[in-house]
Amino acid sequence: MLHTYQPVPFTDAVRQRQFEAIAAALAADTQAPETILLGNFSVDSATESAVLDAVVVRPRSITLLLLVPQGGLLSIPDFRFSTWRLNDTPLTGTAGTDNPFQQFQVQREALAAWLEQLLPTEAANLNFISGLVLFAEPVRFGPEVEERMSSVPAASAFHLLPDPSRFTRRLAQLASPEVDLTPADLHLLTSHLGLEPQPAEPAPTSAPEPSTTNLLRQKASWLWRWLGAEDMSELDRTDSGYEIDLVAIRNQEKAQLEELRTSLQADLSTKLQALEKREAEREQSIAQLREALSAAPPAAPEAATLASRLAAENQEKASIEATMQAYQAQSAARTQELEQKIQQLEGLIRQLSAGTEATPAQPTASPVQPTSPPTTPPVAAPAPAWARVPQFGRSKQAAQNLLAAGLQQWQPRYQQARTYTRRYPRRSLAVGAAVLALGWWVLRSSTTPPPTTFREGNRWGLLSASGDTLLPATYASIGEFKDGRAVVEREGMRGFIDDKGKEVVKPAYAALYPYSGGYARARIGKLYTFLDEQGEEFGAYYYSAHDFAEGHAAVLDYRGWFYVTGPDAPATEPVVFQEAYSFSKGVARVKTGGRFTFISSDYLADTTEGIAPFSRYTHASDFDDRDRARVMQGGRTFYINRKGEEVKE
Repeated sequence: MLHTYQPVPFTDAVRQRQFEAIAAALAADTQAPETILLGNFSVDSATESAVLDAVVVRPRSITLLLLVPQGGLLSIPDFRFSTWRLNDTPLTGTAGTDNPFQQFQVQREALAAWLEQLLPTEAANLNFISGLVLFAEPVRFGPEVEERMSSVPAASAFHLLPDPSRFTRRLAQLASPEVDLTPADLHLLTSHLGLEPQPAEPAPTSAPEPSTTNLLRQKASWLWRWLGAEDMSELDRTDSGYEIDLVAIRNQEKAQLEELRTSLQADLSTKLQALEKREAEREQSIAQLREALSAAPPAAPEAATLASRLAAENQEKASIEATMQAYQAQSAARTQELEQKIQQLEGLIRQLSAGTEATPAQPTASPVQPTSPPTTPPVAAPAPAWARVPQFGRSKQAAQNLLAAGLQQWQPRYQQARTYTRRYPRRSLAVGAAVLALGWWVLRSSTTPPPTTFREGNRWGLLSASGDTLLPATYASIGEFKDGRAVVEREGMRGFIDDKGKEVVKPAYAALYPYSGGYARARIGKLYTFLDEQGEEFGAYYYSAHDFAEGHAAVLDYRGWFYVTGPDAPATEPVVFQEAYSFSKGVARVKTGGRFTFISSDYLADTTEGIAPFSRYTHASDFDDRDRARVMQGGRTFYINRKGEEVKE
C-alpha cells in the first residue's frame, strides 16, 4: 500500500517527472511493505526547517531522495566542502549548500527533528536515515569519486545512484535493523498528513486506439523503464530487510500439524481395523474349537489337540488386545501433543494478527504482557519394540569400563564417609540437613518464575509468583525480564528494575536496551553510551552504537565506526571503518575503502591479519542461521560460507 503526499508540484518540470516516476514504480510493487512517499515537502521543527525533494518511509528504512535533473560525467574535487561538477557545470545543493552531500546533512537533521516529534523513541534510530541521489539521466563517475567518498566515514549512509534504472533495487538494499516502524507508527504519520492509500488503476480490457492518451501512456512507460520497475519480480525480498509475513508462516505450520494429526488418526484407524478383523477371525476360530472340543469325547486324542489349539488362540487374542491398547495409548499421547502445539500456534497467530493491525498509537508504550504458563507435557507411552534406536557415541563395553573405573575411584572416599558417620552421628546429621536445605533453596531459586505485570489505570506494577504485590503500579510500561532485569518507563524516560522489584537504574534515558555481553546500550538525547552491571555510564558518547557481542561493540563518532571492548578508551588509535556491525561466531561485517568484507578480532590489533579467507565485496549481508552470507562481487550475487567459499542457495 502506497501513501503519496505532495502539497505542491515542483516548479522544475524534470523534477516533477522524476517524482511521478518514483510514485509509479512504488505503486506497482504490490508485494512491498506499506510505503509513505513525500514530495516537495517542507518540514519545520523548533531548530530546523527545510524543503525536501522526496522522502520514502518503509518499516525498515527512512530514505531521503535528492533529485538532480541532469546526468553525465560527475567530478568531485572535495566531497564535503567544495562544489561538485556535472558535465563541467557546477553542481550545488539547495538552501545555500555547496554540494548534494551538504544538502543531505542539513536536510537529514531537519527530517530527524520532525520525525522525533511524531514517532516513539524506540521506533527508529534516526541517525540511520539514508540518502540517495537520483539523477534524471545515467551518470559516469570520475576516477576520483570513489576515493573521495571512502575517505569520509559519515558518507556511509549517503549513496550516489549512477543508473536510475537501479532505483527500486537500491532502495530495497537500504533497509536497516536500526529502523523498526510498526503499522501503528506508519499510521501516525499518515494520520498526521491526512493521507489515504493510493488506489490501483484497473487494467484495461482491450488495447486502446492510438490517441493523445496513448501518447501519454508511452511517456509513462518510458518513466517506468527509467526507474527499472520492469524487473521488480527479480528482487529477493527475503534478503532486502522487508518483514516476513509471520502470520502466514504460522498458519502454514498449523496446517501441517493438522494434516499430520489427520494422517496419524487415519493410520491408527487402518491398523485398528486390521486388528479388529484379525480378532473377529480369532473369535470365530475359538468358537469353532470350543464346539469341536465339547463334541469330542474327553479321552479322545483329538480333545488334547483341540484344547492346545484353543489355548494358543486365546493367547493370540490377548496379544492382539494388548497391541490394540498400545496403539490407542500411543495415538492418544501423540494426538494430545499435536493438539497442544496447534493450540500454541493458534495463540501465537492471534498475537501476531493483533500486533499487525494498524491501530492508533497510544501516548505511552504498551507493556509486555506476561507469558502464559507452560502446558503440562503429555506422558509418553512405552516405546514399542520396533522403535529401538541404534546407540551413538561410546560402545556399551566402553561405558561399563568407564563406570567401573569411576566406582573404583570413589570407593575409598565412600568408606571414609561411612567411618566418619559412625564416629560422629550427630555432626553428620547436621551436615546432611544443611546440604538438603541448600539443595532445596537452590532448586526453589532456579524454578521461581519471574514476576508478572498488573495494571491500574495507565500504570503498571509487578506481582510475585504467590500473587502478592511486589511493586506498586508506578510505571508507564514494564518490559520483559531478561537475566533478572526489565526496562521500565516513567514520564518518557527509561531505567531498569530487577526481579525483586528494586529500581536498580533510575529512569533517566530516552532509550534503553537489555543487557548484552555485560553492558546495556542507552541513549541520552541523540547520543549513545553504555551502562555496566552497576548502572555506571561509560565516559564516552557516540553518534550511534550496536550492542556488545563477543566482547566488542561497534560505535560511531566523528572519526567513523570502530570497536570498543569496555568502558575504558582504546589505548591506541582504533581501526576506523565506514560501517561496522556486531561480531557473531568470531567474525564481523565491515565496510572499508568502499567495499565490504568480514574480519576477526585479530584485525583490530593488526590490519594485516584477520581478513582471510574472505575477499572484498560490493555488497554483503550478515551470516544467516545457516551460516551463509549473501555477497555481490564483479556484478554477480552469490552466497558464501564462513570459510569464504561459494555455496549453492
